[in-house]
Amino acid sequence: MALSFLFPKTRLQSPTIAEDGAWVFFGGAFKTYAVSSDDSDGSFTSRQIFTHSNPYTGNGRASTATPPYHWHLYQTERFFVNSGVLCYLLDGKEGKLKAGESVEIVPGRWHTFWSDPEAGVDLDVNITVRGGPNPGFDEKFVRNFYGYLSSCTMQEIAPNPIQMLNFMYHADVVLEMPLNIGRVANYALGNWVGWLGGFKSEYPEFSEEKAK
Repeated sequence: MALSFLFPKTRLQSPTIAEDGAWVFFGGAFKTYAVSSDDSDGSFTSRQIFTHSNPYTGNGRASTATPPYHWHLYQTERFFVNSGVLCYLLDGKEGKLKAGESVEIVPGRWHTFWSDPEAGVDLDVNITVRGGPNPGFDEKFVRNFYGYLSSCTMQEIAPNPIQMLNFMYHADVVLEMPLNIGRVANYALGNWVGWLGGFKSEYPEFSEEKAK
């Protein structure tokens, strides 16, 4: 925290909440809903809608909203497609899911996903995670990770890598990095340098009070 003045901070823009309860990011291109949360098994389900006609969400794997290639330390993740077509990369192999189809990804497996740009329709997908000693990927993470990324994108500012690693560290998510140092980078840069630099995993700008 004492060295935070050395790390310029992005001006954060609070997302909006639509009448149907959706949290809206990237100027309306991406919407999320907290569908359910069960403390008994540590599960959390997020419904996510990616607009096919917007460059932030409809440009295939190169879309801004596409998660980086990563794996989870503890959580099992399940994707269920409500409508549209989901493309995914799992341990280096690509696949596609259509409406009614699903895939489950256990901890330790590399993956990412995106809306199929050739489908010509929006992707509507439910993402459920469960397990692990920590909340990991939960509603707080969704709002803060995408809130921060949306703030940077709409201001045409590159996301700070220390901030991104701070999010990853607190969510128990490991990114693909050279020499496979993602987990070390999480702890050394995301945790320690992030703390010294004044970066956080949760910001009031992405709370319900501010979004309203």
